[in-house]
Amino acid sequence: MLAVAVGLLALGGCAAGGDSGESGGAASEPRIERAVEVAEEVEAPASDAPSGVDTGKGAADSSAPLAGTGDAASAPAPDASLLKVRFIDVGQGDCALISCDDQWLLIDAGPPQASSTVYSVLRRLGVARLDYLVSTHPDADHAGGISGALEAAACGTFYSPTAESDTRTWRSLCERLDRQGVPVTIPAPGDSFSLGAARVTFLGPVYPASDDNNNSLVLRIDHGDDSFLFTGDAEREEESDLLSSGANLRADVLKVGHHGSAGASSPAFLAAVAPQHAVISVGDNSYGHPTDEVLRRLTAQGASVLRTDQGGDILAVSTGDGIVLTTKGSIDE
Repeated sequence: MLAVAVGLLALGGCAAGGDSGESGGAASEPRIERAVEVAEEVEAPASDAPSGVDTGKGAADSSAPLAGTGDAASAPAPDASLLKVRFIDVGQGDCALISCDDQWLLIDAGPPQASSTVYSVLRRLGVARLDYLVSTHPDADHAGGISGALEAAACGTFYSPTAESDTRTWRSLCERLDRQGVPVTIPAPGDSFSLGAARVTFLGPVYPASDDNNNSLVLRIDHGDDSFLFTGDAEREEESDLLSSGANLRADVLKVGHHGSAGASSPAFLAAVAPQHAVISVGDNSYGHPTDEVLRRLTAQGASVLRTDQGGDILAVSTGDGIVLTTKGSIDE
């Protein structure tokens, strides 16, 4: 990952190690880097095609793979290259563990009590290094479990929309980043990196927002003709900005924003995404997530809905020309 430093800011947030790797008596100031487009693609190892329940919609064959809606410029994925997206059941929170060609990306890690779950998943799958780790925003139900991930694996690049948050959860996360000497990288819309044969692109936030939810990092993953969209806790305000930006929002699989809150997943946004499948990461909660209103909007859009509170972990496997989604209960691959 190439990055250009934009300076050192004295914020009340992450204190990563200095460029020299040395540390003095006091905590060093956070190193904040601006992401730039990365990268070399990794040659895919040979692998067998996935097994599972194919939920794609074919015109004449109900078992036909899901047609992709990624960027026209996306290069076709190599035949043997598989992208695996694991939506981990962390209760009321978000967590997605993604791999392609032996490269690993973690997007959020649920609440603090999910730290052990995330730690166990990474250990069980033999993940010793997370090439990329994305904290969509500092809220505890997204960033709380990242400490567990950093105990289990080394981190290559850490992305966040901010380096500042005055919470115990964020301070704990920053301490672990500091131990590994990993700076906070704040991406701009359009920044991207390769994850094996897949391409990960940041779409938002388009403009800085005063509240964490509408300052969520929004990113899409394209793998051949298949695509996924992750929206953190983005609500109508950020969705409106994304619509106005002209970004490609179309995606086969949508990770539904803010756990199915009525304040997110506006009809206009869902129409632009046009997902065939929607994944809601949610647990027992007092907020009424997911709301009946959002479930109706998704149904009206024609999307099938999968929920971690009903089926546990969810695995999506992309060949680049079709996606297989399976409710796993517990991820083992």
